Amino acid sequence: IASANGGAFDVETSQGAWRARNVVLATGGFQKAKIPPLSAQLPGHILQLHTDDYRNPGQLPDGAMLIVGTGQSGGQIAEELLAAGREVHLAVSTCPEAPRRYRGRDVFYWLMQLGMNGHEYGFNAPTPEQLPSPALRFACNPLLTGADGGHDIHLRDFGRRGIRLHGHLEAAHDGVLTFTDDLPQRLARVESGFGQRMGPMLDAFIAAAGIDAPPAEPRAADDWLPSEPAQLNLAAAGITSVLWATGYQLDFSILDIPVLDEWNYPRHSRGVTEHPGLYAVGLPWLTGQASALVGGVGRDAEYIAGQIAG
Repeated sequence: IASANGGAFDVETSQGAWRARNVVLATGGFQKAKIPPLSAQLPGHILQLHTDDYRNPGQLPDGAMLIVGTGQSGGQIAEELLAAGREVHLAVSTCPEAPRRYRGRDVFYWLMQLGMNGHEYGFNAPTPEQLPSPALRFACNPLLTGADGGHDIHLRDFGRRGIRLHGHLEAAHDGVLTFTDDLPQRLARVESGFGQRMGPMLDAFIAAAGIDAPPAEPRAADDWLPSEPAQLNLAAAGITSVLWATGYQLDFSILDIPVLDEWNYPRHSRGVTEHPGLYAVGLPWLTGQASALVGGVGRDAEYIAGQIAG
């Protein structure tokens, strides 16, 4: 996509060239798999996959597997592999656990109600400008699953069921991986996230809206502690594959117009970029937390459509 004479755009596609008066970047925020550079330090015989390429346990070689990352994909795939009888190692990130059901409803029901109706009760959704750091636009989603009707995922429960938990993967050398030695602290942080922010916010909204909902059911205390060492020899552990559950990054390499900031994010106001005729929708935190979700993109799209129509 490049600028053309008269304020138009030249667009090269797999089906030929186009000229357009307006262009909407609607390719989403999950365009390119993000894989840490240290992946190049792993032995060549280790199969490496990103979650973008994972389909089922059958595509993996025999042997144990290391999953790096505990966002939704990492947690859900770990659970699937465990159910398939595979030996799993899991490098834990800091994505918070969240209950699938909260106060008698699916937690996403409450989140949608808060997003759609919260302003009526003084709960105004934060704007991107109100985030403490621009990096939080790309923060991971809460750890839970929709499998089998939806249920919670708890990392300590994983450990009790046989998944070997490790800290953050920070180095690889000669087939030996080194993890941060802070797993107990990581687990505590993962478990406390919902109760510190989202849970109290939902409680306050339910009370303000006068909704009749049962009280929250406190989760039973879990004192299980991991015992894995900070280093892991891949060969000794029988690990034959590594799954990178490390998320995605923006990729606007198709764009030959200088409108990207240091985060590779289009500079914009409500999706209207600083280049006339160029717009964006569907990006994380374009105008709010739901901008990249099916339930939230419509509001941004409606505004952009109005801008184009004049």
